[in-house]
Amino acid sequence: MTILFDIKHIAHINFFKVVIKQLVDEGHDVLITYIDRGRLPDIIKKEFPSIKSYSIGKHRGTFFSIIFEANILKAFNAYKFIKEHSVDIMLGVDAFVTGFACKLSGIPNIQFYDDPERKVNFMLEKLTSDALFYPNIVDFNSSYVQTYNALKEWAYLSPEYFKPDESVLEEYGVSKKEYLFVREVATGSLNYKNQETNLVSLIANDFPTDKKVLLSLEDKSQRHKYPDDWILLQEPLIDIHSLIYFSSTIVSSGDSMAREGAMLGIPSFYVGFRDMSANRFIESEGLFFRLSTTNFSDGYKRLSTSSINQSEYRNRLKDKWIDVTNLIHDAIFQNL
Repeated sequence: MTILFDIKHIAHINFFKVVIKQLVDEGHDVLITYIDRGRLPDIIKKEFPSIKSYSIGKHRGTFFSIIFEANILKAFNAYKFIKEHSVDIMLGVDAFVTGFACKLSGIPNIQFYDDPERKVNFMLEKLTSDALFYPNIVDFNSSYVQTYNALKEWAYLSPEYFKPDESVLEEYGVSKKEYLFVREVATGSLNYKNQETNLVSLIANDFPTDKKVLLSLEDKSQRHKYPDDWILLQEPLIDIHSLIYFSSTIVSSGDSMAREGAMLGIPSFYVGFRDMSANRFIESEGLFFRLSTTNFSDGYKRLSTSSINQSEYRNRLKDKWIDVTNLIHDAIFQNL
């Protein structure tokens, strides 16, 4: 069987990586298509060196590129690709463009998402998918939307699949719980086009001076706006989630990595502008905090010393939430 995974974002690599490796071990032919944006192609090739991957669209950050190259041209290329490679089923996250090509080709496709606030995307996903999965952040189950009790990041961060490796700290000269992890997203995508750039740089002086800082900066050209002694990370990283796991806190202008930090059991501070139900879902578990740049200092000082036991917290989530990777795997064979 030929199974296609359509990748739009680095987070989607993580979401599918465990199930992709399972399917390869089972003897299935797995293919990957992706949008050519930033370091995404390099990270795909690093994560899946033995799997054939193909660019079927571009994302240069401009309005024209988003509309034409990342959507219209991608749909045309996806249709050609599906036909040429005899694809049996496609999976993607917010993959309505490739889902449209699947509908034209007459093959099933399964889509996942966690952002019902984007109503146009939600409508397009329903129109173009054969099965659509959301976390329990929407208040209905139906013939076209199925919900599950977890967030999508749990597919790779559950203790079932993620085992932290302390040896990754050696390269950066840091010790566990003695440094902060900072993530600054670029604002060229539709998700962040209304967010102010370099948000974390505005609060850099509020960070504790007795801890080192690891900086994951999506737009490396903005390095000069951050303190010189912050350690700039060069993606793709060997094990970014172990770096997050062993940090004392994470501060992120992107919502995905802030949620990851909370699932890894550390105090996680989101300073971006998006008000998402997925964030409220993890916020209720006690380690995800949304702060603005204006109230960051007081909030960080008050909340960064949360005394939750990291392992116990993660095992509690494991007992409470479903195995998302099993959900993805089972959905493939239920929709053929």
